[in-house]
Amino acid sequence: MRPSNQTKKIIYGLIIVLLFGSMYPYTRWLDQEKKDRDLGEAAIGQIDTGSFMMKLFLLGGFRGIVANYLWIQADEHKKNHDWDRLKATVDLITKLQPHFLSIWTFQGWNLAYNVSVEWDAPEDKYDWIKQGIKFVQQGVEHNQRSPDLIWDTAWFYYHKLGFADEAIILRRLFRDDEDEAFKSYVDPESGLKVVKNDNFQLSYGWFSRAINLVDEGGTRLASGTSDSIEYIDPSPQRKGRADDIAFRSMPAHAQTHYAAGLEKMSIAGVEATFGEVAKAEWQRALREWEKFGRFTFMSHNEILRDGKLVKDPIQLDDATNSEKFKTLSENAQYWTDRWASQMNYRYWKERSMAEATQLGVAARQLFYEGTKAYKTGDFAQAADKFKEGLAVWQENLRDFPLYANDELNQKDTGLVVKRYVRVLRQLGEPVPEVFPFKDLLAAAEADTT
Repeated sequence: MRPSNQTKKIIYGLIIVLLFGSMYPYTRWLDQEKKDRDLGEAAIGQIDTGSFMMKLFLLGGFRGIVANYLWIQADEHKKNHDWDRLKATVDLITKLQPHFLSIWTFQGWNLAYNVSVEWDAPEDKYDWIKQGIKFVQQGVEHNQRSPDLIWDTAWFYYHKLGFADEAIILRRLFRDDEDEAFKSYVDPESGLKVVKNDNFQLSYGWFSRAINLVDEGGTRLASGTSDSIEYIDPSPQRKGRADDIAFRSMPAHAQTHYAAGLEKMSIAGVEATFGEVAKAEWQRALREWEKFGRFTFMSHNEILRDGKLVKDPIQLDDATNSEKFKTLSENAQYWTDRWASQMNYRYWKERSMAEATQLGVAARQLFYEGTKAYKTGDFAQAADKFKEGLAVWQENLRDFPLYANDELNQKDTGLVVKRYVRVLRQLGEPVPEVFPFKDLLAAAEADTT
């Protein structure tokens, strides 16, 4: 006798109840594991509820297959310069795999570097650079524990807006941008959200944020996952490793370039700034370099001491303190000198010290005013400013011999000397037999860069 339909329904219902009942303990265990190991999506970053149904539809391995196919399509669109389709395809990949860090870096770099150069007008370039930066910032929202994407954001502000061929115009476009969200960051000293008009200030804030995250123990995922997660990226984390010296130097670099940019027309149509403002920014740069120099790294090698293999603590700032340097072990002296030289730490610290003085700021102002007069044909004014500026600069550098003898500083000072001699010749005046930094003239005149 065949079971009736009602009996079948009861049997199937019992089977379903039994299946769900058997899954309940496993679900409880899995939820606890996610909690203990911090594996939930909210622990990684912002949850994208808008793409939930899409992910649900593309279950398991199908998401990976579709993502791989879209990667191929994205590469084709890039080769064909089909930027709109490229953007749409990459956006779809981020919906499927929002914690795949490489896609955020790939497309952010694509927009900011590769796509932007295809346009001639600086305004168009700036728009694509901005899109690239904002794209990486979206990645940060989805991966808030990742120092990599925070550092990438900082780098785009710092390098692409600050060192492009059209940087003087791009920096002006950034200054005039009314998008305050794009120009805001959390100040690492006050902890307050601030809006700034200079891209180097933004890069300083984002670089500092990446370092602070690492110092607080932040990694791509919480610590409980590090040994049990197999990443789809080839490298779990690029930035913030214990021996990543360059990573920690970037806030100081950003602040230094901001201070230096104040004392020249580094933004189109914006006059330079001197006085106490410039002095304060150079002092802040010095503090950043000293903060970097006093961070303790560990030597790469191990030395046998008291029967144990140990690493030496290394602080780059010890390279600028001869008395303390003498007290270090031979191994510590080696790594301190090596890394200080590698990072050119002595130069950056002494430069900040020299530029932060009253004489240093005064000399820069005289050079700036002399250059303006030189470019407008007021040669008499230019000659006076250059002459006075060189004398002040010479007096200032007496206290900073390392910076005075540095090749970069001598090249910069040599340019002023060359212009001073040129305006004297334009005025029909003889070049003095002796004047400050005359020894730099020959190299400056031979330099065609």
